[in-house]
Amino acid sequence: MIVDAHTHMPGHALSLISGYDSSQFLELLDQNKIDKAWVFTLDGLYFDPSLHNDVLQEYCAADPDRLIPFCTVHPRYPNVVEELRRCILILGMKGVKLHPWAQAFSPLESIMDPLGEEMESLGVPVMFHDGTPPYSSPLQIAYFALKHPRLKIILGHAGLHDLWKEALFAAELCKNIFLVPSGTPPYGLKRIISQISVERILFGTDAGFGDPYWQPFQLNKILSLGLPANEIELILGGNAERILADR
Repeated sequence: MIVDAHTHMPGHALSLISGYDSSQFLELLDQNKIDKAWVFTLDGLYFDPSLHNDVLQEYCAADPDRLIPFCTVHPRYPNVVEELRRCILILGMKGVKLHPWAQAFSPLESIMDPLGEEMESLGVPVMFHDGTPPYSSPLQIAYFALKHPRLKIILGHAGLHDLWKEALFAAELCKNIFLVPSGTPPYGLKRIISQISVERILFGTDAGFGDPYWQPFQLNKILSLGLPANEIELILGGNAERILADR
């Protein structure tokens, strides 16, 4: 089982996005032997989250066994808790994606408290964009993780190229932080693997955003680590499946 835990439904917000409809996205997964994908909105980060959560739900309905939708909400919106509950309890979405930099909020702000409490209550995981200041440094997100220890918090890039050491420190500090090394340099990934449990590392590629080559590149980065087969299986899909099963 291979689960790409970081993919995007292409949108119109950023001009570099290559468009994929649902069938083309499924073809990309087939081409790279990916069984399932967690799918996030792009347009919902910049425009009306509620509207684009509905669009994402329709997109993933093309194959609900393989395309797993994660909603987004905006912590500054007055209906943030209601929208979260609608997405999880009515639409059946499986988690949350937040992008502090694109959505212009800080994980340190008090507006995050009611959202964090509701995500804990619902038992859903939340993936943060991380690795690009402002607002998205791993230790800023770690502050939020410390306030919500029952919440499974996933760093969607494990610090990218420049902040992977900070992402590693955040994961060592907070046992409820998981890492997706989509953007982490290979030498950084090897260091991360040597210092935290493989049970807290998830495979993810950012597929749907940018070049289709990113998916096989990120897959080969994991396979080239030379880990035992059981550890590779955990990273490539077992950990992602367990996180959703634990709800």
